[in-house]
Amino acid sequence: MWRSGPLPVPVAGVAAGLWASLTGLVITVVLTLVVWIFAAGESASDTALRVGADVWLAGHGTPFRVGTGVWTLMPWAWVVFPGVTLWAAGRWLAHRAAVAYVKSAAVAAAALATTYAVVALLAALYGTMSSAAAIPMRAFLHAGLIAFLVSFTAILWRAGLLRGAMERTWQLARPAVAAFAVLVLGACVAMIVATIAGYSALTATVQEIRPGAVGGIALFVAWLGYLPAALLWCLSFVLGTGIQVGGVPVTPLQPLSAPVDMLGLNVLPVTANAAWLLGAVIPVAAGVVLNRIAGPATTRRAWWQVRGVALAVLLIVVDLWWFISTGRLGDGRLDLLGPPPVLIPVLLGAVVLGIAGDVAFTWAWRRWGHRATVDLTEGEPSAVDEDVPA
Repeated sequence: MWRSGPLPVPVAGVAAGLWASLTGLVITVVLTLVVWIFAAGESASDTALRVGADVWLAGHGTPFRVGTGVWTLMPWAWVVFPGVTLWAAGRWLAHRAAVAYVKSAAVAAAALATTYAVVALLAALYGTMSSAAAIPMRAFLHAGLIAFLVSFTAILWRAGLLRGAMERTWQLARPAVAAFAVLVLGACVAMIVATIAGYSALTATVQEIRPGAVGGIALFVAWLGYLPAALLWCLSFVLGTGIQVGGVPVTPLQPLSAPVDMLGLNVLPVTANAAWLLGAVIPVAAGVVLNRIAGPATTRRAWWQVRGVALAVLLIVVDLWWFISTGRLGDGRLDLLGPPPVLIPVLLGAVVLGIAGDVAFTWAWRRWGHRATVDLTEGEPSAVDEDVPA
């Protein structure tokens, strides 16, 4: 029955959940052992295995209790790694269980996610150490939710269900995606400028750590995990809303009082420089791009609907971006880090300003072009038919 016919949906879901969770967990533990041996210079031990389990949980956004504080600012970009195994497991599940209906896809994804979450709960209980411990219920919820969303989407895609709805959704969300791409690109430019400006501080910190080749690769992967948060930090800084460091705002006009000796945070400026506020053109440019991608409409109501939906989608994405970019890394000055909530209305307001500016510029350009055409043709004699002699 295992080889010839399709498996029952719950059975296939449990098998796919076990495969996805154990594959990701084993790979993470092995890589952690390699870094533990070659970078830290210590032999493999039970502590390394526990750290590997914690690293796997951190890739799902699981918060940790660290000493007397809480670590909630997680490397959310690491979710790509479990996402790959969950996507592959979802595709296998759709094929092996012959999923043909949305209800069956939901049941299959629920079975996979439940199994995946139970493994995450066991990993959280096993990885508990005196210095750091994952919060078990949060590990269960985070891993289960990510597993359900990724596997459910993979099952629907592999089974060919709701493909038309996905295409229609893409058409509605396309202007918002283009505007968000402009925000990310502008944040990348700001981060490159900030990295160049604080290059000496970064190199000094790396020289103090002396991670070596393997440790350097591990440090780079850890930095990639915080890349989405770092981009929003840069965008919030150049917009003037700043970054909260221990509850104290850091802006171009209100710099950090004293440097933080921590990789990444030591790039924050300690002197005022209003030139950073030129980055406010980034969300305005995003609004212009959103308006251009949305295109013209046959009616005024359709024009407002397209742009309203795009702004709503952009608001949801920015909210999620802010959520994964704010949290805690410990006590004291690291108790609260990230952009303040006021960033969201400021960012959306600048995008709306870009849309309004593009509309006004287009109207003025057409009006000026129309008047120029009238002036050129004004005063020309009208053509009169004349008899041509034979």
